[in-house]
Amino acid sequence: MIEIKEKIPIMTYSQYRRARKLVHQCCNYESGNCLALDDGEECVCIQSISYSLLCNWFRAAVLPLDEPLATALLYRKEHKRCAVCGQTFLPGSNRAKYCKPCAAIIHRRQKTASDRKRRAACGQLETKKP
Repeated sequence: MIEIKEKIPIMTYSQYRRARKLVHQCCNYESGNCLALDDGEECVCIQSISYSLLCNWFRAAVLPLDEPLATALLYRKEHKRCAVCGQTFLPGSNRAKYCKPCAAIIHRRQKTASDRKRRAACGQLETKKP
């Protein structure tokens, strides 16, 4: 289970809208009601009407489906912004600058440039022959 390192996070309106869309993917959600809280009479899903993360099931099972939202809500102090796209991500080290999709693209570009430079230095790539 995910530990909450600070008090219950409060969502902005855009985060609330994204979380509200995710609520429909919860296995306990059925037509606006929560099956986990059902004790004989219907109970409204608290996560669908709240601007804070109240439902432990939602936090553990459903929120990780939207990784940027989970990072923004659960790891506010630990997350960074990608230098390319600006999306928040949870870095694997203190040197990380890019999210995973952008890191793959940047790594490929840097590798290509490094290989091109190495080939030019050893004479494999002749620019023009006199």
